[in-house]
Amino acid sequence: MNTRVISAIVAIPILILFTIAGGYIFKAGVMALTAIALYEYISAYKNTNSKVITPVIILVYFLNFILVFLNYDFELNLLLIIFTTLLSMSVPIFNKKYNVISSALSVIGVLYIIVFFNTLIQIRINNYGNRLIWLTYIVPWACDTFAYYTGKFFGKRKLCPDVSPKKTVEGSIGGILGSIVGSIIWLSFNREINISVASIMLLAIMGGIISQIGDLSASLIKRHVGIKDYGNIMPGHGGVLDRFDSILFVAPLVYYYIEIMKF
Repeated sequence: MNTRVISAIVAIPILILFTIAGGYIFKAGVMALTAIALYEYISAYKNTNSKVITPVIILVYFLNFILVFLNYDFELNLLLIIFTTLLSMSVPIFNKKYNVISSALSVIGVLYIIVFFNTLIQIRINNYGNRLIWLTYIVPWACDTFAYYTGKFFGKRKLCPDVSPKKTVEGSIGGILGSIVGSIIWLSFNREINISVASIMLLAIMGGIISQIGDLSASLIKRHVGIKDYGNIMPGHGGVLDRFDSILFVAPLVYYYIEIMKF
């Protein structure tokens, strides 16, 4: 049994248990993942000319940590982004170690990692959150699985070879179909929730597309900074950002879809 399989056997049950538990346990798990992901993100740029402004990221993380456990309103995420932007744009004025690119990278880090991880918590505490949260996992995982096997057996046309040489157009289409299949299976076990088949298919299609954009965005960053993986916390899988790149992009979609459709 290779290290990739062993890592999955260990990590997936932990994620499932934290998700089922909900409440402070789930929040603590998300905060731990956020901290690790931020470390990976900062480390990715450490050998480049544009470094992330680490003190700002740390300060915003702890502010967010306090707000999360105070059960803050989701709209306060905008305050975090504004606060980060003001601080990040101020630092290069007085510290020449950083530049305007550092400011941009810091704001993106907070939005991409802190705010997007927060979205998982907001979904979990929503009505039927203990059921709806699984869509943020199922959509990208099904997409990734179907994309891999569809691309392996039918892939001929490269999707974006400069970013991810192995991904194909056929695999991408297969991934979207996988998201649809996974979402419909989820719906079959959650018929008490007022979601039509058409609604779940629309969410799955958008989720399948956004999931792949999340994956490719992470690949784009890694290629830019010259690393293979963000970390090695999960042998064979890489770091937290390597495993959650798609989930982080899908989570806001699921959250706002729930809010708009009023499930």
